[in-house]
Amino acid sequence: MDAISHRIKKVVESVVENEALAEGLDEAAAEVLQGWGIKQATNVAQKTAMLDDESAEKEMYPHLKASRRLIRAIRVWVQHEAESSAEEREKLWAKVSKRAIELYGEGISLPAPESFTGQTPAEFIKNLRDWLEGESKEEKIERDPKKGDKKKSFFQSLFSK
Repeated sequence: MDAISHRIKKVVESVVENEALAEGLDEAAAEVLQGWGIKQATNVAQKTAMLDDESAEKEMYPHLKASRRLIRAIRVWVQHEAESSAEEREKLWAKVSKRAIELYGEGISLPAPESFTGQTPAEFIKNLRDWLEGESKEEKIERDPKKGDKKKSFFQSLFSK
């Protein structure tokens, strides 16, 4: 196994094995959050192809940490926002916003959480992810299961270009 494949495998395992990232969520919401974390980790590992292991570790650490922190903040939001007071909701959303800025940069300013509502927690998470990552309408249409598109398996989506 080459160095980059080993790094990718290692960071994917770190997301999959980190129960705190999806703990307490329904299966669909946990899968979306975990998939998001895997995508983030894989992308950062791929950018270290030209680095030795020690340099790659130093390069990846801040981004991987920011990604984990955002995902945990979103999990906490999804788990607790319904039963929280207005003040608690504001604090929870402020934490999500802060973590999003840490990962995506100072140019991010999250709108109110109502902007991302969906029928399920998984839809909420997808809507938030799509907004943060700027997914275009064309990309959404390409993977729309309502239009008969087949969903890629985990490994197909992980290793396809």
